[in-house]
Amino acid sequence: RNIDGYFERGITLQFFEQCKKELEKLYSHCNLHVVSTRTPGETIKELQNANFANRLQVDLFLSIHFYQEKKVKSDVFLYYFSYGDDFVTKKYDLQFWPYDKAHLVQFDVTHAWIHEIKEQLMQKQYQHLFCLQGPFKLPFAPLIGVTAPAIGIEIGLKNKSDWLNYVSPIVACLAPLIK
Repeated sequence: RNIDGYFERGITLQFFEQCKKELEKLYSHCNLHVVSTRTPGETIKELQNANFANRLQVDLFLSIHFYQEKKVKSDVFLYYFSYGDDFVTKKYDLQFWPYDKAHLVQFDVTHAWIHEIKEQLMQKQYQHLFCLQGPFKLPFAPLIGVTAPAIGIEIGLKNKSDWLNYVSPIVACLAPLIK
């Protein structure tokens, strides 16, 4: 995607680096590791992020995306993976999970955490920045195959530098999950 003449991937990497810096500063006393699934200029193949996250056995997989926004007040969308059949899938203690059902491994935790994120982002101090949309339960491709709690966040930007406004809210909404 193109945002104000810049590529989304570059803006996302800047955003990630700033969030990582803030999180590691806030939680320097903890054993917190913030890991990116790619480096600048790297092209990611389908399911590569899921494979990477699953091998690392991450506690949370967060997929952040930006898009060009035209409205006065930007939207922030929250997503978690589902085909809409979660209630009919019986879970067993010992079971093989195909990649397209991997989201069910931690589905209850994902559901609880995305609602915690929503609650944090709905606080009065952020209402002037954006309109929160969701959480939406849908087959969001960047989350497929991830066994950890996996959440997608899509943020509208009017200008390439607007990402700076979202570092603080995203870092703050992760605090309850880290604790």
